[in-house]
Amino acid sequence: MSQVDRLDTFSHRLRNARVLQGWTQKDLAVASNLSQSAIGNYESGQRQQPSSDALIKLARALRISPMWLSTGEGPMLNSGYSGPAVNVGDIAHPPAWPFESVSYATYSRLSSQEKRQIELVLAAYIKARGE
Repeated sequence: MSQVDRLDTFSHRLRNARVLQGWTQKDLAVASNLSQSAIGNYESGQRQQPSSDALIKLARALRISPMWLSTGEGPMLNSGYSGPAVNVGDIAHPPAWPFESVSYATYSRLSSQEKRQIELVLAAYIKARGE
């Protein structure tokens, strides 16, 4: 069993969810508005459980169920997730950050207006391709 497959502790579930997104600890820190050292401490087991506020931030950033992240119970994916409800073992190729040349951390530092402009350009490109 690989380290990614272990789901018996909070630290294992957090690392598993982060790796499935294709994110570094820094990416998750930026996405959750927590420090990179906090993410590292959670994943190493130095900090056993996050505060409820930190748990919600992590779950929202990773788009997973806070209950699953905290206890391992229930489905991994949050009920608000738009994709089909699946468990970790069912995910062959999970969705990840789609851009190799731009990290999520770099993208997240853009202003809302800049992010909106990128979204509009990408939507226009996809539409022009007929998809």
